[in-house]
Amino acid sequence: MKKSAILLSLMVLLSIATLAQNSEKPYSLVAHVGGGSGSFPFLDGDMTTSHRIAALGIDGKYDFAEHWSLLVGLDYQFWYFKGYYIHSDPDGVENLPYTATGHIMRLPIRLEYHKRWFYMAFGPYLEKAFGDVSAGSIKEIATLGPTIEIGGRIRLSDNGKLRIGLQTSVGTTLSIGYHKELFFGRVEANALLRIGYEYHF
Repeated sequence: MKKSAILLSLMVLLSIATLAQNSEKPYSLVAHVGGGSGSFPFLDGDMTTSHRIAALGIDGKYDFAEHWSLLVGLDYQFWYFKGYYIHSDPDGVENLPYTATGHIMRLPIRLEYHKRWFYMAFGPYLEKAFGDVSAGSIKEIATLGPTIEIGGRIRLSDNGKLRIGLQTSVGTTLSIGYHKELFFGRVEANALLRIGYEYHF
């Protein structure tokens, strides 16, 4: 887990640094925190499928047109599950409580449209889960899907803006089955309220 997370972090941060150094147009860094919830909407109904999310991350932002930017970032998310399994046996049905946690490393690449105070960012993401978020003997390689964020920016200084937005995403896992076959597995849907600081160089 640690080696994969460190390698992914270094690759993304190197990409952000390279973009900033080679850019002849304005660029920014965006740091953000967030909180929200998610679910696996099509998972079997014998267990609860919702989870709480805490997140933080950083984006490198490159302005390539008057109202358009490219963002490449790295997000860390902590997922917390608290629910129950429905267990049936000859003596009856009972709810068995459980808790679980997951650590998520996400790589989003997005286009952003912004005008005055408004912004909208959209694009694909790729993520890898660690911890208790798993599917038994099925090996999950990664999750991929689209994400969109809509929000506003408030100018704090000549170079700084406060960002507040709502981000939603829907993804599906790419997995390896019992017989080494590749297939798309469970679907996840998440929503986050994000607060960030955008610094323009």
